Amino acid sequence: MEQEKFRMPTGAVIACILVILLLAACFAGAAIFVNDRLNNSGRNNPEANATEAPVLTNEPSVSEAAVTEQPTPVPTQAPANEGTHAEDGTPITDVLANCMNTVVSIDVSVSNGYQEVVSGSGSGVLISNNGYIVTCNHVVEGSSSIDVFLNDGTQYKAELIGNDPVTDIAVVKINAEGVTFPYATLGSSESLRVGEQVYAIGNALGELSNTVTEGIISALGRDIEVDGQSMSVLQTSAAINEGNSGGGLFLYDGSLIGVVNAKSSGLTSSGATIDGLGFAVPIDLAKPIIDDIEAYGYVTGRPYLGVSTKNVSFGYGMFSYYTYPQVVSVLEGSPADLAGIKENDIITAIDNAPINSSTALRVAINKYKIGDTITVSVQRGNEVLQIEVTLKERTGK
Repeated sequence: MEQEKFRMPTGAVIACILVILLLAACFAGAAIFVNDRLNNSGRNNPEANATEAPVLTNEPSVSEAAVTEQPTPVPTQAPANEGTHAEDGTPITDVLANCMNTVVSIDVSVSNGYQEVVSGSGSGVLISNNGYIVTCNHVVEGSSSIDVFLNDGTQYKAELIGNDPVTDIAVVKINAEGVTFPYATLGSSESLRVGEQVYAIGNALGELSNTVTEGIISALGRDIEVDGQSMSVLQTSAAINEGNSGGGLFLYDGSLIGVVNAKSSGLTSSGATIDGLGFAVPIDLAKPIIDDIEAYGYVTGRPYLGVSTKNVSFGYGMFSYYTYPQVVSVLEGSPADLAGIKENDIITAIDNAPINSSTALRVAINKYKIGDTITVSVQRGNEVLQIEVTLKERTGK
């Protein structure tokens, strides 16, 4: 009888294979463990690592710890007491940090007869280490008090030194004994070329202080009209918002090359959307104005009438209302004072040309020269007077 051959069950074969694989994995794991232990012991041996590059860690040495105990200053909060013009090769982040320290936010207040209330916000740029600030005339004109906020949040009261509606430039000053302020280096707008990189910094929307926007010089010598006054300005693609007025337009090297003063937005008469049209007073135009205001409190060589006015409305009949400038005060010794114009007089025309606002009055006067004689139509009570006034150059603030 033939002997029956032994056959291992299929399940047993599979189990044997799994046991063999498990043993192989254990041997491999043990080999890796031993190798790692040997490597770690070598790393802990100073003599074994003598020729290797040092491993950088987060643990400072004794000498490093002594240095890093001082808190690292935040660049935008560490005021530099020098101008903003940077050397070639300076990172733009450092340039902008210095520029931001020179730009201030401005809140202006007016009196309503009972108390002072904030009437608007704008921007300005420190231009000297003793607190002189250039801004726009339309930011501070008519204000009874001015509050200035530095980039680090410090608040100061400022006084209006002088203003020039023709160029929309004004100068205010912080009076703070013993304080040295960071200030902007005045550059040159004459040498600018279309396409150069610029940065606008200002108090966007009157809430977002020291907002930085980037753009280029889009055009030079662009003629626009601001508050009825024609002026030649720089055009930029940097985003300009409400509250940016009076802020700085800086070149990529940190020099101040313009004072932001206007923007176009909304729609054209044909319905086209306006976007990316910002404007700034060229610094070369602003420099002599700033110098005159700092030295005299006004701009020399300009004719002036010598009145402060506010707009008033009144009507003839039920629905016919008109707006005119009413004299609030008359400067003693001014052409208006010498000619007999009085407080509360309402100015209705200059040389028979209707005047419907304080801005229109200012624009009209600026069209004349020193020594010109004009006829000012004035309503005083129920009388209408024609007063001859000879315009002079201002000799006092």
